[in-house]
Amino acid sequence: MEEKIEKITQERDEYLAGWKRAKADFINYKKEEAQRMQVMAGYAYQQLLLMVLPILDNVDRAVKQIPEEEKDNQIYKGFLQIASQWREFLKSQGIEEVETVGKPFDPEMHEAVGEVGGEEPGMVAEEVEKGYIINGKLLRPAKVKITK
Repeated sequence: MEEKIEKITQERDEYLAGWKRAKADFINYKKEEAQRMQVMAGYAYQQLLLMVLPILDNVDRAVKQIPEEEKDNQIYKGFLQIASQWREFLKSQGIEEVETVGKPFDPEMHEAVGEVGGEEPGMVAEEVEKGYIINGKLLRPAKVKITK
């Protein structure tokens, strides 16, 4: 009888240990899956932002093309307001513009698309397209022309 009780107790302990391991594995799985989902959501969000940024680039280009005598026009002021609203939205999402003109060329933040003459070589002379940083991480490099 004692042998039978010992055998049943041993089986119970094995089943209990197995159940505890399975429970711990499931809890770890849930944590890992939540983390994976968070990474995927962040990636999808960055891709969405990368699709939106060209719109702001085009608004900036349009503003630069408006002649000086038209700058009191309501359309011009509307373009400026739209650009300002986009920048405020990006800022509220933790997105900052990459600093460019007058700074030393940084291949991690800048993409050189041309060279121009200048006094000090290796400096950013002109910004062709803005770059952006999100929460301290590069979202899109700034396209710049550097001095040679």
